[in-house]
Amino acid sequence: MDAIAAAKRVHRELDLQRRVTGDAGQIDVFETIGELDIPLVFKPLTSALGLCLPAPLRGIMVTTRRGLHIQRFTAAHELGHVILEHHGSVDCEILERGPFAPTGSRDLQEVAADAFAAEFLLPRWLYRHHIRSQGWTVNGHLRNPDVVYQLSLRMGASYEATCWGLVSHQILPQGEVDALRKVPVARLKSKLGGEFKPRNSWADVWRLTNKDNGARVVGNPDDLLRIELEEAAGSGYQWEVEALRGAGYLILSDESAFSRDPLLYGARAVRILIARPPAAGVGTVTLRETQLWGNGAADDPAFSVALALQGPELGGLSRADRRRLGLQP
Repeated sequence: MDAIAAAKRVHRELDLQRRVTGDAGQIDVFETIGELDIPLVFKPLTSALGLCLPAPLRGIMVTTRRGLHIQRFTAAHELGHVILEHHGSVDCEILERGPFAPTGSRDLQEVAADAFAAEFLLPRWLYRHHIRSQGWTVNGHLRNPDVVYQLSLRMGASYEATCWGLVSHQILPQGEVDALRKVPVARLKSKLGGEFKPRNSWADVWRLTNKDNGARVVGNPDDLLRIELEEAAGSGYQWEVEALRGAGYLILSDESAFSRDPLLYGARAVRILIARPPAAGVGTVTLRETQLWGNGAADDPAFSVALALQGPELGGLSRADRRRLGLQP
């Protein structure tokens, strides 16, 4: 309980709820560590996920040999050690343990750091923010593993950790979450991408809709984007997908789906694009819905997302620290 209270205190002191819900929708733990003036460095550790140096040295080191989700949780775990004024720690196994994992003979210091990390990265208010932004409901959507997977991407956490948060915040009962956890994430990715798959098992498939307009997407360079946008095809409107190609995106699939139950002539279609980002994966992509025979107008519908598909931290200072110090990313 002390660890959870400490995580909430950091949220308040840094005004994270307002900042996060007005930006990317996920808590940047690396930026937080820098704002708290705690040294953070990334190294290719082979025997540990991360470590925390004791006072008076005080500092955090995180491995570069894991994906971004594990790096984020490891950094939050080590930040917990610092905030809670624990002794130095070398952590070989963190891996986003669930809130009901048996503690056994585990050091209570490690249990507390886990609790801090879970509350810091996955607070109840962040669940509420994304659920409201997407128009999801608990009964209608959150029992669907496809929805929970997309929720996990927006919160910057693993599917497993996001499921545990649904239990710990009493959003869903444990029995239903146990059923969600049994669904292989690979199956969820395959369902979204169809015959197209990310280049590696760590990458994800984002399902972006009109409700993501103006959002900031933080992920991996090998992620796939599935963009589903309503389109007034019956009125001669189409989304200009050439903007994606012009930005270096590879269009893998481009289809339109029409409602057939009931069949309504002139109804809006849904344009479904599956795209592979360019190597850089950073920048803003804007699509406009224009009439085929028109020259475009300022009030034409637009869809825009800012992408930061840079993946895990690669070594040395974090990207957040580099930005703060005015260094090259």
